[in-house]
Amino acid sequence: MMRLDPKDPQRQRGLTAVELLVTIAILAILIGIAAPSMSRFIIQWRVSNAVNALTGSLRIARTEAIARARPVVVCRVASKTSTTCLSTAGTTGFASGWIVFANNDRDASSDYDATSDELLLRQDAPAGIANISLTNSGRFAFLPNGLLNSTATGINIDGMGFSSASATPWARKGLCISKPGRVRAVADATNCGSDTQG
Repeated sequence: MMRLDPKDPQRQRGLTAVELLVTIAILAILIGIAAPSMSRFIIQWRVSNAVNALTGSLRIARTEAIARARPVVVCRVASKTSTTCLSTAGTTGFASGWIVFANNDRDASSDYDATSDELLLRQDAPAGIANISLTNSGRFAFLPNGLLNSTATGINIDGMGFSSASATPWARKGLCISKPGRVRAVADATNCGSDTQG
C-alpha cells in the first residue's frame, strides 16, 4: 500500500488562513481605490443625463413653436403628476421636473390649461440631481418665430452631493440659452458670456 506524502502538492487543496486574509486585504484596498472614482463617474453620468434631457426639451419646444405657429412653453412642475406651472425657479429649480406644452390659448401668464393647451412632453425629476438653477421665472416660452420670449439665460445643473464649483467642478454642468433659442453646454453657466447678453 502506497502512502501519500503530506508535502505532496497533490494533497494541498484550497487556501490557508493567511493566504485568504492577504487576498481579502488586497481586495479591500482595490475597492477602496475604485469606489471614489465610481461615485464620481455616476454623478457625472447623472448630470450629463439631466443636461441632455433639458436640452432635448428646449429644442423640442422651439421646433414645435415654429411648426405649430404658436407659443410653446417649458415650465417647472412640483412633481411627476402635476401640470401646474410653478411661477418661480424655487430652491431646486427644474430638478423637480418639467413639462412642455403648446400654449394654444396664448395666455400671457403661459400657464398650462388642460382644456385648451396641449401637453407635448413630461420630464420627471432627474435622478441624482440636487439643483437645476436658472435666473428666469421658472419657465421658457418660445414664440412662433423660434425666439425665446425672455432674456437669454444660463442654467447650472448640480449633481447630488455637490459642495461648491471650486471643490467639485466635475459635479456641475451648465447650459447657455440665447434669445434666438440656441442651447449650448458649458462647464459652468458663468461661462455663457455673450449667450446671455441678448
